[in-house]
Amino acid sequence: MLYSDNGLTARLSRLTRGFLFIPLSLAISGAALAIATNMMGAPGKFLSELPYLGFLDIDAEGARAVLSTVAGAMMSVISLVYSLTLVVFTLAAGNIAPRLLETFANNRVNQVTIGLLGATFLYSLICLYQVHEDTSARLAVAIAILLSATSVFWLIYFVNDVAGRIMVDNEIGRIQKSLRRAIDKVLSDEPRESADDEKAIPKTKGRPLTIDRSGYITAIDARSLARHAAACDGFVEVLVKPGHFVIADQPVARLYLPEPEEGERNRNPRGRDAEELSEAFCRNLRSAFITDYARAPDGDLQFAVHLSVEIALRALSPGVNDSYTAISAIDHLSASLSQILRRGAPSSLVLDEKKTPRVWLETLHLEDVLAAALNPLRQNACGNVLVTIRLLNAIARMSLVTRPEYRPLLQQHLANIVSDSRRKIDSRIDRQAVARAGHAARKAVSNRSAEDT
Repeated sequence: MLYSDNGLTARLSRLTRGFLFIPLSLAISGAALAIATNMMGAPGKFLSELPYLGFLDIDAEGARAVLSTVAGAMMSVISLVYSLTLVVFTLAAGNIAPRLLETFANNRVNQVTIGLLGATFLYSLICLYQVHEDTSARLAVAIAILLSATSVFWLIYFVNDVAGRIMVDNEIGRIQKSLRRAIDKVLSDEPRESADDEKAIPKTKGRPLTIDRSGYITAIDARSLARHAAACDGFVEVLVKPGHFVIADQPVARLYLPEPEEGERNRNPRGRDAEELSEAFCRNLRSAFITDYARAPDGDLQFAVHLSVEIALRALSPGVNDSYTAISAIDHLSASLSQILRRGAPSSLVLDEKKTPRVWLETLHLEDVLAAALNPLRQNACGNVLVTIRLLNAIARMSLVTRPEYRPLLQQHLANIVSDSRRKIDSRIDRQAVARAGHAARKAVSNRSAEDT
């Protein structure tokens, strides 16, 4: 499971977001490199006498000039990069979608650019401070030149990346590419859902488990839950999913403990009191549910779906009225949804090391994903003939690779789109065009159903 498997992975992903951890780590590395370089390049050290540094026969005054030039240039470029990044943020929030700022802040190109420039600046500044008349700065100057050249080439790449990200079609493609990678992770090693999976949930009355904080669920550590459930020979039914907002003391799971044997009333087969086991599990539960102030793209598949839908809805608003951006979002979104429809949803059961069911956790509910994507698009595009026809075509395209058990869902969405279009479109010619597209889509779904039977 991608977003509910390993709590450590989720915490590391959370740590590396934004413009703090990676840029700061690279900058500190530059400072450490400066100290190490001056120690290794001191007079009498082996590295200070290497022949390949002979072409950098530079005195202390020349070394100061080079290092001060590099440090000053890097500080100017850092200011330029930050300004350009904020301008791109403003354009993306105003013209594409505000929630795209999360993906922009997590862009590794931006993070590495700021960190590399900061590392070059700190390296040059510290080396400049340690240059004296009796020291050899050949190695320090050589590394400073190398870092400067690397920064220049990386800056060119950064500008190219920024120029591409403000193009809405490119950004839609990136979002859906990230979503498809996430879907691959979720579905790669997981067993498929089965109608018998839900029978593993005990029919007894479970104890509700709560957490003591509010926020969006960004990850659930299923391994930790399964391990603690196995320790008390119990079963955990998780009631929330990543992306849900919870409040303090809200039940987020239900713990089922085995029925006590005769003569051991209120006691677990392992000899511990049921109330004691529940309290211990509650304490461990808090670390298995990771919350944050905002939804995160890592692990929350519906978040990426909502991003593309939001771009399409913004394009369909009367103030923008950009049908082709909505069409691009629909096309890319259909490819991501087809990936799930083709492979099927994963099982919600999590097993322990002995292959015993321990946790029920719905990682992916296909009906909810389709509703989150297609219902808003239908509601906002039903009066737009161009977008409605493309939405019908997208559903027909998805039906070509859909598993048989999911085709009724597509048929229901087709019927809803055609029904809303009849009510919203006044022109008879336009209604006929939508009807033809709807008929072709229904025929495609029906033909595939006939082939399956």
